[in-house]
Amino acid sequence: MALVLTNTLGGRKEPFESLVPGEVRMYHCGPTVKEHLNVAKFRSYLLADLLRRCFEYAGCRVVQVMNITDVGQLNEFEEDIVEIAASRTGLSAVELVEKEERIFHADRRALHIRDATHYPRAREHVAEMIAVIADLEKRGRTYEAAGNIYFDIRKSPRFGELAGKPAEDLERLLAGKKQPPGKRHLLDIDLWRRDVLHQTHWPSPWGRGFPGWHVECVAMSRKYLEGSFDIHTGTCENVFPHHECEIAQSEALTGKPLARYWLHTGPVLVDGLPMTRDNRNVMTARQMLDAGFRGSVIRAALLSVHHREVLDFGEAAMDRARPRVNTILAFHEHLKEATTGAPRPELRRKGSPAPWIEETETRFRAALDDDLDYPRALEAVLGAIGKLEPEDIGDPRQALEALERWDRVLGILA
Repeated sequence: MALVLTNTLGGRKEPFESLVPGEVRMYHCGPTVKEHLNVAKFRSYLLADLLRRCFEYAGCRVVQVMNITDVGQLNEFEEDIVEIAASRTGLSAVELVEKEERIFHADRRALHIRDATHYPRAREHVAEMIAVIADLEKRGRTYEAAGNIYFDIRKSPRFGELAGKPAEDLERLLAGKKQPPGKRHLLDIDLWRRDVLHQTHWPSPWGRGFPGWHVECVAMSRKYLEGSFDIHTGTCENVFPHHECEIAQSEALTGKPLARYWLHTGPVLVDGLPMTRDNRNVMTARQMLDAGFRGSVIRAALLSVHHREVLDFGEAAMDRARPRVNTILAFHEHLKEATTGAPRPELRRKGSPAPWIEETETRFRAALDDDLDYPRALEAVLGAIGKLEPEDIGDPRQALEALERWDRVLGILA
């Protein structure tokens, strides 16, 4: 592979080289299953899917882990956001996350996002989280305050490297946020909250309670990927604090990098405005699917600009994506008819693939190798189809095989 990726850690394009030749191990920050997920989240999951498809296209074995957060993520008022969401529905926290996880999987399949190797749920891995906290405690990296356990960030001098900011600058971002009593430093990481009133709580060496959000991914990646792995992905909002906190804990445990490459999706706007509740422009994948939008069109719209760039996901984005998807679908149907219907001599040539197939393959691979440039890869296929005359197609069986091969990355057909 000649793949180069822009690594958030350092902000430079770097040639990709997996830790184990022929195998790629990846961890993706998955959903907090408290409500229907907005399309900005699915942009990140599509990046994970694109990576997986590209590596499999290149013949690599892929181990892909995407966590399910169902406990431990707190809001600015120190409240568990899953419990808050559940209180508005009349469901228990467990009932709500089970319902929303089912909807998440249905929505991602509608967007042709392939199944990951593992979808570990946080609440099913509390024993592993307790083991991580105990290990950090033995290494002198934690302290107790008011019954809670924290990771002391002052012992992690590299904190902030992923965000490209010193710890002092990151601390200013948290100024004014409510802090629990006894917490020494704004950046210190919640590892364990002692709270028997929390709907889901577990016994631990530090009393009954629940794990902090930032320790969850450390424990689950440790279990399923066994140490350092190749790629970690998420949204730009995950860079700080979540991914910085993961790195600090993991490196305190092993002294080694958690992941070699960090990839993050850029912000999502709607007609020029940030997608927020205040702007009343949040769109969920479920709303769009229920309104009749095809999953393949939503997918193409979310991937219509490079994953690192700002995406304006307004009506215009869907209008641009729809004819592109229709072109792929129509050409695919045409080729299927040509290979299964009555013989058509002008389309039944044998031998080497038609020149347009080889030329498109070259452009397609070059686009993907250049930092996963999905829009350029799709344009390579669409541009070729748009210029074709019937007599140029060649053997339709070869053309059909080529289109379906490219779609193993594009994900328009399946």
